Amino acid sequence: MATTPTFGNHAPGGRSQPETAEKRRSGGSVRPPPPPPIGTKWFVPLQTPPASPQATPPPGRSDVIAARRPMKRRRRRLEEPRGEPDGGVRGALRSLFSLFPGGLFGDSLPPLVLRHQLYDLVPDRTAVDRHLNDLRAEGRILLLPLGLGPDTLGVVPTESYKEKVLAGVSGTPREGLVRRFLDVAVGREMGFEETRLREMGFGDGDVTQLVGVGLLTVRDAGSWWLALPGVGRFVRELIRGRRALLGVVRRSRHREVPVLGLRERPNPPGARLGVPYLLHDLVGAQLLQSIPTPSGPMLRLAKT
Repeated sequence: MATTPTFGNHAPGGRSQPETAEKRRSGGSVRPPPPPPIGTKWFVPLQTPPASPQATPPPGRSDVIAARRPMKRRRRRLEEPRGEPDGGVRGALRSLFSLFPGGLFGDSLPPLVLRHQLYDLVPDRTAVDRHLNDLRAEGRILLLPLGLGPDTLGVVPTESYKEKVLAGVSGTPREGLVRRFLDVAVGREMGFEETRLREMGFGDGDVTQLVGVGLLTVRDAGSWWLALPGVGRFVRELIRGRRALLGVVRRSRHREVPVLGLRERPNPPGARLGVPYLLHDLVGAQLLQSIPTPSGPMLRLAKT
């Protein structure tokens, strides 16, 4: 009867014998068994493969949209902080135009606001300047120096400006010249050099008449600013209104006044432009400071 050969630590029947204690203590290595002879069968116990974790189903379209929606909202708030593509500048401009008391000037002036009044409503001054320049480039508004300092500019709608100017010279000998100037020159430019006016067909006599009408005001020798006829009355009312409201604050206790209380009281003498209009002017020009408090914003004199 043939005996089944054994190799190394393998016992007959496919069972393995454990290593001896001497080999484990000495650290000796066990020589690997030689390959089995041809025809010898090896029996290796089957091992059950480890259970794979349950695969998560891919997210559906609704899940992806829900995950992306908050990011879109955050991005929109960063790009459009006031809910409008321009950061709220046009909305603020419309609001200020509505505060202008045109009846105070016999409806002879177009709606007129000051650029720094927008700074009170839109804290980002760079955005204000950028969008005003865009509106001027589109021919929708005009920026006019008012003689109140290099940083004080008036803002008027272009169409309303032309309408009021033409109404003021209607039926006069200068109507033709004024109409031609409005058609050719009024648009994107705030000022004109003598050479530029000559290129547009306006000579020295024309310039003299335009200055007399109030469409041009002298900037320096050989150059002029675009102007608004009759704007001097507005400037006088603005200065009176500033003095009136600043006087109210100076005479108040602790030299501070709640905005709500100032808006609710009758206009002080001299504030014919209206308290809301003048407050935007004073705060935007940094002549008054608006301080937030639990009971509402307080107005204080600006530190000089």
